[in-house]
Amino acid sequence: MRAVTFSSLVVGAGLLAVQLPSLASDADDFNPHKFPFPAGLYDCELNRKVDVREVSPDMRSAVLRWARKDYTLRAVKARTGALRYEDESSGLVWIVIAGKSMLLDMRHGKQLANECTARPPLRAGA
Repeated sequence: MRAVTFSSLVVGAGLLAVQLPSLASDADDFNPHKFPFPAGLYDCELNRKVDVREVSPDMRSAVLRWARKDYTLRAVKARTGALRYEDESSGLVWIVIAGKSMLLDMRHGKQLANECTARPPLRAGA
């Protein structure tokens, strides 16, 4: 009997949420909890980093840099209320929940980066 790990639960939950992705239409419906999603460098567990290069003003798309490559992800509805962005061609999924984000590889069923938090912006003159 195999032990269930936290990582397998997270990836499994991500796979369940994939069932019927539809493009996010209404901003309030898409982000009911008003989660912030700033562009910038995100520090993650295991010293991993994700660079969110750009988030569109309507939050319908984001450009993410991972493993020296840029990916354009599109917003899709998530039943959980989390912000969910997907790149169908690569299988990458970026999920934003209160206080943290995570990057998943749905094609291979792997968690790539977890517990990601945005670095605070630098203050002028600092």
